[in-house]
Amino acid sequence: MDDVQQIDVKEIMEQIRERIRKHQQEFFHADPAKALSDGPVAADLASLQSSYDIYHIHFTSHRKGLGRLVVLAKQVLRKLLTPMLERQLAYNIANTHIAYHLCKQVAGVLQQQAATSQALQEIVVEQVEGLYQAVRGMMVEQIEGLGQQQAAAFQTLREAVVEQIEGLGQQQAAAVGALQKALFNSLQHRVNEARDSVTETLQMQQEKFSRTERTLAETLQVQQEKLSRTERTVADADARIVELERLGLRLKTNLSMQERRLTMFLEEARKRLPDPLNQEQLQLMADEERHALDALYVSFEDQFRGSREDIKERLQVYLPILKKARLGTDEMPVLDVGCGRGEWLELLQEQNLRAQGVDVNRVLVGECQRQGLEVIERDVIVYLRTLPDASLGAVTGFHVIEHLPFEVLVKLMDETVRVLKPGGVAIFETPNPENVLVGSYTFYLDPTHRHPLPSAVVKFMAEARGLCRVEVMNLHALEVYRMEEAGLEITKRFNEYFYGPQDYAVVGWKA
Repeated sequence: MDDVQQIDVKEIMEQIRERIRKHQQEFFHADPAKALSDGPVAADLASLQSSYDIYHIHFTSHRKGLGRLVVLAKQVLRKLLTPMLERQLAYNIANTHIAYHLCKQVAGVLQQQAATSQALQEIVVEQVEGLYQAVRGMMVEQIEGLGQQQAAAFQTLREAVVEQIEGLGQQQAAAVGALQKALFNSLQHRVNEARDSVTETLQMQQEKFSRTERTLAETLQVQQEKLSRTERTVADADARIVELERLGLRLKTNLSMQERRLTMFLEEARKRLPDPLNQEQLQLMADEERHALDALYVSFEDQFRGSREDIKERLQVYLPILKKARLGTDEMPVLDVGCGRGEWLELLQEQNLRAQGVDVNRVLVGECQRQGLEVIERDVIVYLRTLPDASLGAVTGFHVIEHLPFEVLVKLMDETVRVLKPGGVAIFETPNPENVLVGSYTFYLDPTHRHPLPSAVVKFMAEARGLCRVEVMNLHALEVYRMEEAGLEITKRFNEYFYGPQDYAVVGWKA
């Protein structure tokens, strides 16, 4: 008791009296009914009356995308909680009724309290003064005892709570570990079963697919071999038929020519015998003599030039040049000099391009005409000189210039430049002597070839005689025979010299 501070009783009593007086003044000046209807109690009653119905609540959400889902979830949750909400609603209604009843009773009690408050004031003051001292001593003792008891109880409670928390933590950890282990074992077991099932199914399907694939491959191989043999047989037969047809045609043409020559000689002999032949007759006989080897040369070309299909495929490289320049029309026709068997003319005809050919070989001219191609039997230079200036869109010649003497080649260039229209093109293809095999061997397979022409020489002649934008196109390299270079310069040069382009073309334009 010594550490308890001394209390001024008179001062405390005076404070109590002052508070009672203020409470009396406030109470006497206040209307209890108005306090219940206008004060905080009224606001609480109004809130209770308006909010007791917790079941019929209108749900909303501020989210735009998920708002409807959120509202729907809330409505579903309300249906699930309907039993609890109905009990809560009944409880709220009962509380509202009780609150209104209590408010009425409180209003009556307040009025009674106002009447008895004055009488109780003095009694309370006197009793408080007497009781204060006794209560003070008792409270100090009880507070001290309660403090000790509270401290002990709090310590005991804290120890018990800590022990329970630790026990719960251990139990929770053990339960979580057991649950995780069980889930993992179950999941692993199911995964193993699914994996084994899938593996077994895949193996079975793979075995079936392998057997089916082998069967199909064997069947396909057998069919392909049969088809290949049949195709080779048909191709050989077709080629033989075509060759025989051409041979028959040439034999007929050659026979007709021989009969024509023989008839002419007999007629002239009958006319002039015993007189000598004049110059015109000698020239006619000389002209016929120049055509004596026409049929032989056609057979030679069929043997070494290649098939019509191969030549047409090679010549397709020039089609984009004509189409881009819009050549091959009636205003810009194409003239193919030394047209030979007419592969280029046939290709242009298939593309609906206007073209004409000229050649001195009577047998080749006859074959082209029988195929419906527009070909004239005439010497190239003689025919070009009959054409007016700027009358052609293109002049082409494939493997022609290597047959001409140098002087005739110059005349060909001059006449080509003359007859081309502005924007027209000249294309001349010839064997490429930069390829060692061509320059030393294949060039001389044709005995009518005069000498190889390097591309630089032909390009110079084309530019010197008036063509512009002259370019050289290297063609027909033997890629299939090229050796693996492996970064070696000597191998690269060997491939270029022996397996490089076999032909080239000089392409020049008329300004």
